[in-house]
Amino acid sequence: MLFSGLAADLESDEGAIVTVQPSGMAGDTVWVTAPRLAVAGGMRLRGRLLDGAGEPWIVALVVDEADFHNHDLARVRLRAEEVTADASRRRNPRVPAGGIAWLSAVNCQHVVDGDRVDGTMVDLSRDGVAFATNRVLRPHDRLTFHGRFFADTVEAEVRVTSVRDAASGRLVVGCSFIEINSENQARVARLADNAPTPARPAAFDVSQLRVLATDEEPGQGGWRRRFKR
Repeated sequence: MLFSGLAADLESDEGAIVTVQPSGMAGDTVWVTAPRLAVAGGMRLRGRLLDGAGEPWIVALVVDEADFHNHDLARVRLRAEEVTADASRRRNPRVPAGGIAWLSAVNCQHVVDGDRVDGTMVDLSRDGVAFATNRVLRPHDRLTFHGRFFADTVEAEVRVTSVRDAASGRLVVGCSFIEINSENQARVARLADNAPTPARPAAFDVSQLRVLATDEEPGQGGWRRRFKR
């Protein structure tokens, strides 16, 4: 999953970001190219990812070999040493969210820049969204998100963090917000906080039931007959 895209951003012990491009994998080993001056044998790197359920993980890697590839790049053999839960990036709870989504591709593997991607909302959190779509998206794809949740709309730039198959044959795409202004962030927070959950079911308006129970118009037969309809 970490190396499923065209590139992956890894973090060194010093906090520097090293962008690598994978070229092959076998077991716990992956071959990549990386900036030649940014890597060396024995160096340790960390990769961060979200699984299909949106849980964050850290993959600890060590540089087993770093050989000259060209003037700018080194050919590197990385070995995965450990995978641990990323407690520092525990995501906000996701809540079900109905609505429609349409996105514009910014930088995607299989979608032309500027092309439109349509979808239906699956869930929402303060950190990101998930939607179902027929289009093929991949982790690390970047898009501009537009979502309509009843009367509210949300716009943000997002990065795809996970892709999984849905029972309908569509893909469920999880995204994190990478650029969102304060107004849209406030809307997201309000929607996430007010969404129904098992512990907080949606409010139910009983006013129409009161009308049915009390409005005995002549010839209508009262509330029992209305419910039989």
